[in-house]
Amino acid sequence: MKILKLIARTLVLMIHFVLIISSIYAQHTYCKLMIPLGINDVNGRTNATTIHPGDTICLLPGHKSYLALSYIHGTKDAPVVICNVDGLISISGHYFGLRVDSCSHLKLTGSGLSGLNYGIQISDVKGAGISIENLSTDIEIERVEVARTQLVGIFAKSDPDCDLKSVRGKYTLRNLIIHDDFFHHTGMEGMYIGSSFYEGKTITCNGKDTIVLPHLLKGVKIYNNIIKDTGWDGIQVSCSDSCSEIHDNSIQNDSDSAFFNQMSGIMIGKGSVCDCYNNIIQNGKGDGIDLFGLGGQRIYNNLIINQGKTYHPDENYYPYLKHGIYVGNHSTLTDSGFIICYNTIISPKSNGIKFSNLTSKNNLIPNNLIINPGLYGSTGDEAFINITEPSIDVAVYNNYLNNDFPPAKFINPSTYNFDLEPTSPAVNHAAGIEGFSLSFDILHRSRPFSSQNDIGAFECNDSSLFSIPENFKKEIEFKEIFPNPIFTYFTVSYSIFKKSNIKIRIYDIGGKLVMEPVNINQLPGLYEYTISKGILLPGVYTLIFQTDHEIFSRKMIVLNH
Repeated sequence: MKILKLIARTLVLMIHFVLIISSIYAQHTYCKLMIPLGINDVNGRTNATTIHPGDTICLLPGHKSYLALSYIHGTKDAPVVICNVDGLISISGHYFGLRVDSCSHLKLTGSGLSGLNYGIQISDVKGAGISIENLSTDIEIERVEVARTQLVGIFAKSDPDCDLKSVRGKYTLRNLIIHDDFFHHTGMEGMYIGSSFYEGKTITCNGKDTIVLPHLLKGVKIYNNIIKDTGWDGIQVSCSDSCSEIHDNSIQNDSDSAFFNQMSGIMIGKGSVCDCYNNIIQNGKGDGIDLFGLGGQRIYNNLIINQGKTYHPDENYYPYLKHGIYVGNHSTLTDSGFIICYNTIISPKSNGIKFSNLTSKNNLIPNNLIINPGLYGSTGDEAFINITEPSIDVAVYNNYLNNDFPPAKFINPSTYNFDLEPTSPAVNHAAGIEGFSLSFDILHRSRPFSSQNDIGAFECNDSSLFSIPENFKKEIEFKEIFPNPIFTYFTVSYSIFKKSNIKIRIYDIGGKLVMEPVNINQLPGLYEYTISKGILLPGVYTLIFQTDHEIFSRKMIVLNH
């Protein structure tokens, strides 16, 4: 009798479950497959007859210890979609949270319930919150929250092993898209995308050490994410050598563990070419943006606030220096260059921009707005934009630099509102940039709003600009050095539109000041100086032209007559 009662009760529960599933199917006819709470592994091989390109796999709400997605394959035009339905999916308590293993053309979304920003929430795992591995490609992750991981929030890479399937040339991770997600309180990086060993790593196979090259990534898009309170870098992207973008992310309080060489809001690592724009990076211990890439990328419209100031705050010397933007000397292709422009950098611990890349060529640093760099008291104007070697090929021009906030005329810096008042000296003062045009600001407002672009990340949209154009003349127009190369004499000409102290200095390739032909206060006007090469021996020199608020640099070549 007890056995019959047990069988009857089981049948009732099974019928009840079937009725629930049938009801859900009736509500969600787009769901090809329902995954109940008791199922943690979704394997395309196991479900080969039920999962096809274009299908949607629905996750019933509740708690899981982990979720593993394996061998699921869509197509470019018909990806397989995996989403929550009717509520929140929470994942916690396991070594990993969500693993994407050997999948392609897969979209994971937490958008399955209206009004719930992050329908999939992963927390309190011993390893990574999300991993994309084992030759997976063409993966999109959206509307997912990852919190309190002992390791990274998300990593995407397939480390080479002795079968050599994931080495460079045999496998490429393409079209990785991570957007509208929330990563916070991670033990290491918020995002760790691509291998850090672009130039090769050593593995041991059959007792023999072998150097292998990790695979590349192409088409990485990381945007509209919030990253907070990371132990290491907020976002790190390496080995992504083409068509990659990092934009419109908010990164706060990065690098809290102060692990050396893993301290930045955004790190564009070795082997990468990533445009990086419209990001807000604030109050971290690391540099705002670190650049170690191949060159050819553009860094613009970023707002960087107070980076590095809580990292050994009373020690502003190596190894405790932290900068708004730092360009290092790693893996850059010969003759490739960087454009760093239209950024607003506020109160970095050390330098506003520090440029140390010796390999790159034709670099441009115009139209940045830099306020209150921490080294100003000890190094002076060099703290705004520090070019570490005179031999570096970089044009620095038309930047607004000030050690104090009021002259820049921000709307309300006390509330981190660094938009510009219409009477700001940065308004309508941006210079043109050869080979680069920009039609929007950090808020995606049109550039220019009135007569020409504004300096920095923000484009003032005050309607009064149309009635007072006379207040917005350029401060300086600097001409080229002529002739260049130089044999006996050269001419420097420029126009200034506001009273300013003008300095012209010439440095040799070792960084030694060898000539200062001009140091004078001047009224608005057109000026031209013809200067004898004098004591200058044949070689490469750097001419620095400086006003009260702007610094330009030009390379000079002196030859024998």
